Amino acid sequence: MPYHLTPGVEPVSSRRLTVIGDSVTAGLGDTQIETWPRILTREHDIAVQDLSHVGDTVSTARQRVAETQVNSPLVLLEIGGNDVLGSTTSEEFATHMDLLLTQLASPGRHLVMLELPLPPFYHAFGRIQRRLAKKHGVKLVPKRVLLSILAGGDATLDSIHLSQAGQQQMADVVWGIVGSGYSSDLNEQ
Repeated sequence: MPYHLTPGVEPVSSRRLTVIGDSVTAGLGDTQIETWPRILTREHDIAVQDLSHVGDTVSTARQRVAETQVNSPLVLLEIGGNDVLGSTTSEEFATHMDLLLTQLASPGRHLVMLELPLPPFYHAFGRIQRRLAKKHGVKLVPKRVLLSILAGGDATLDSIHLSQAGQQQMADVVWGIVGSGYSSDLNEQ
């Protein structure tokens, strides 16, 4: 049952968010499309550190995090689709995801991860996400949440990458998950 409920986020210490993602978040480089991290910054006055890049896997995202100072009290992960669709084995995925979550975990930091909507025969990746979310205390957003956006009528350009309408939907959904963390008087600019 816990994998079917959308988690909430406890209040955090500042209005900062780090996003780790692939091209679903980063977009495909079209400057006419405003990505959902930028929408969150504009609409909700939070500083978003966007570490998403086209083609990133969990392994490359882990390398990017190692080279970057992550100081946000809240980190949202939308990563793993390229692992599933590429040549990453489930064992490699487990190793790199465990290492990434270990890197990101720190006292006072909340981690939220979007569960991957998986094609048939790739359920091992979902079991890994669930096991590691539990191990690291990560809030896991059910796969139906991202899938509902990707399956929306005008939300994607090619059934995976978000159109402007999809970017807005994603921003609204993500804010519905993380927004409660920024509503406290404890937040500072």
